[in-house]
Amino acid sequence: MSTALEVDIVTPERSVFRGAAAQVQLPAWEGEMGVLPDHDPLLALLRAGLCVVSTAQGATRYVIGRGFAEIGGDRVTILTDHCEPAEKVDKASAQTELAAAEAEMAQHDAWSERYRQARIAYELARARLDA
Repeated sequence: MSTALEVDIVTPERSVFRGAAAQVQLPAWEGEMGVLPDHDPLLALLRAGLCVVSTAQGATRYVIGRGFAEIGGDRVTILTDHCEPAEKVDKASAQTELAAAEAEMAQHDAWSERYRQARIAYELARARLDA
């Protein structure tokens, strides 16, 4: 039985976090999800939201975008399109991005690609504001 998880958080630009953790909380598509050592293998779809990595030094909170989490036994790999420390979120820019996304969604049909892209931007801006 493992006592720690090896956690990797990766964006297309860089590796954000790599290290041991006691627990990880994820914004899974269907709701919040906690991962402890010896978790059953799972591939989870992630939505924009707060990811909390609990280590021996304390909990670190990240705002992540959409992506995937591969979970298996003693390893969690998070692949996401966006990741930033929650304490570094610029709330003013997040509010501006939220308003722009809402305006874009209002101008397009809900089935259009532009609406879909605006919806993704809206979700991330909302997650940044809620962090």
